[in-house]
Amino acid sequence: MRYIIGIDGGGTKTLGLLTTETGKRIAHVQAGPSNYHVVGETETKNVLTQVVTGLLTQADIPTTSCLTFCLGMAGLGRAEDKKVIGQICNEIGINNACILTHDAHIGLVGGTGKQEGVIIISGTGSIVYGINGRGEETRAGGWGYLIGDEGSGYDIARKGLQAVARATDDRDMPTALTNHILKRLELNKPSELIRWVHAARRDEIAQLAQLVFYTAETEDTIATGIINSAADELVLAAAAVIKRLTFTAPFDIVLSGGNLVHQPMFADKLRTRLAAIAPMAEVILPRHEPVYGAVLLAQAWL
Repeated sequence: MRYIIGIDGGGTKTLGLLTTETGKRIAHVQAGPSNYHVVGETETKNVLTQVVTGLLTQADIPTTSCLTFCLGMAGLGRAEDKKVIGQICNEIGINNACILTHDAHIGLVGGTGKQEGVIIISGTGSIVYGINGRGEETRAGGWGYLIGDEGSGYDIARKGLQAVARATDDRDMPTALTNHILKRLELNKPSELIRWVHAARRDEIAQLAQLVFYTAETEDTIATGIINSAADELVLAAAAVIKRLTFTAPFDIVLSGGNLVHQPMFADKLRTRLAAIAPMAEVILPRHEPVYGAVLLAQAWL
């Protein structure tokens, strides 16, 4: 029997899934981050080895079994990153029948169940990626938190923190974000945010986006404006992708990432905006998780 291993390698965690060639799930493993830009090449190798070994051990399958691998990881759309990860795959023995692609690709395939459509991702970062029926692909966004990632959790949280600073200075109107953020961080006054921000990790800052969503639901003008701006930015990126791909038939737009999957209000804002620019598209939540998208890509390669 032939088996498939799909891996979703992220900057926060790595998920591995082993299935039969028909897609039946056999084993599932979660490990630490494996994006080498975040943890370095040595740790990436260690984590990928841990995932593959764990899957084979769970399923009681020998390493000599006929396997097809698909690894999705941020940056693997770039040749230089494929070279680095390809070498790591060679070293851990999964060089044969190994597909290397980026995280948005496996997210789209998992989300739609096929290699066609558009995915809008808003997690810690953000990106829009699409493939049309002719196999053409393109993307918008994904430039990183320093110069891009508009509509992401980090972007929303950063604007929430800025709103607190502006309100404290009387440069803008007061907002309930001030009390919510100070309470969450156990700080006494807004000026203490300066030290906290400089010491915080990017994902810790991004988690404050939850407070912006919560505050927007109370009809706070400032928080609502931040969320509306985030929705506008994601739809602007989606419009660019849709225009380039010139879809000639109905297609799916997948709303993915924690901010869209777990924030119905935010997802609804995008649905309303997307209906205006892509009336023939169906806006959906993911049908499968990205790691299963990796399995589907490997399945198509068999």
